[in-house]
Amino acid sequence: MSTPVLVCSLTKIPQPQIHPVANFHPNVWGNQFMTYTPEDKVHILHACKEEQVEDLKKEVRRKFMAAAARPSQLLKFIDAVQRLGLAYHFEGEIEEAIQQIYCSFHDSNDMDGDDLYNIALQFRLLRQQGYNISCGIFDKFKDHEKGDFKEALITDVQGMLGFYEALHLRVHGEDILEEALAFSTIHLKAMVEHLEYPLAARVAHALKWPMRKGLERLEARWYISVYQDEAFHDKTLLTLAKLDFNLVQSLHKDELSNLTRWWKELDWPQRDMKNQIRAYFAEVNWFHEGHVPTMEEYMRVGLTTAGYTLIATSYFMGMREVVTKDTFDKFERKRGHASSAIECYMKQYGVSEEQVYSEFYKQVENAWLNINQEFLKPIVVPMPILICMVNLSPSLGVIYKEGDGYTYVGKFMKDNIRSLFIDPLV
Repeated sequence: MSTPVLVCSLTKIPQPQIHPVANFHPNVWGNQFMTYTPEDKVHILHACKEEQVEDLKKEVRRKFMAAAARPSQLLKFIDAVQRLGLAYHFEGEIEEAIQQIYCSFHDSNDMDGDDLYNIALQFRLLRQQGYNISCGIFDKFKDHEKGDFKEALITDVQGMLGFYEALHLRVHGEDILEEALAFSTIHLKAMVEHLEYPLAARVAHALKWPMRKGLERLEARWYISVYQDEAFHDKTLLTLAKLDFNLVQSLHKDELSNLTRWWKELDWPQRDMKNQIRAYFAEVNWFHEGHVPTMEEYMRVGLTTAGYTLIATSYFMGMREVVTKDTFDKFERKRGHASSAIECYMKQYGVSEEQVYSEFYKQVENAWLNINQEFLKPIVVPMPILICMVNLSPSLGVIYKEGDGYTYVGKFMKDNIRSLFIDPLV
């Protein structure tokens, strides 16, 4: 079902003598994506790489079996597989392992003794897989006399980092995890400048992009570069991760080439595309009438003009085996556009811009708690769809994290695009 939008008649939109145009910079990529030719597919090298990937996958499956009797080792192995972007090859093995661990430990508050790192890792991986492991497993790390977490945790950098990452899987009502997030964030920020590489890089990156809120392929690309410098990395996983990343990148280049050609020939027939256009017209109407909408009005239109619904719908079209009919049942001011969400909120509630940003941050965090809650079994929507939405959710954060990367593509977004779709791993 498409997002409802405020529909306005085309005949009611004023026709200005000079139509304001967004101050877009020239296309920085030219025809680079459209003219891509997948030359590697016609060479024997590509077939050799695919054969090598299959051999490495067999070796990884053997390692899954070897680690099955040691839960802590198995979870660390699963974590590496997921962070290296390889989880889609081993979904069955991961689900089976996580389910067995959940059945063994879900009602225990003595998981791995007092090892914060292992307990946090188990919590995060179980929650990621939809298992509602209790947040009470962290109660042992509190100093109940002082009402805070034990000071000894501060010196356990790996444990604190793992704890911090796990806390982004919290849901509503888990006060101990809210307290823990504040505790871990403060101390990780204080210690990061005193750490050495690669641990310092991992802590700094986590503070900026927690795993839960990162784009999977971007995070995999980054993690591969750090993982190879870890003293005890798994050589099989590292080799497979690099090969697989480059093969997937080649596939994406081919898809981008086809998509670019398709876009040039598109005749706008889709319902969601029409909704997208209606929403743009609504914003144009607001601008010409000098109307600052209420937040409720803005969100009905803004959620659509952001492109989220259209992208999600397009994504689901490629998931026909999962998505059935039943399943479906701040930088605008420079453009001469309608008022931004910031301006709408400031006018409606009479607050400062700083207060608006604080409120919006709370709303984003609240949305993540809702997402995490919906992930916990039993679920109503098929898991592949939930995973799709979680993978899509961070995209706006990445685009707008360091400025309006949608309108003005700066170095940050250029580097992201190059790393995903242009530069292979070596």
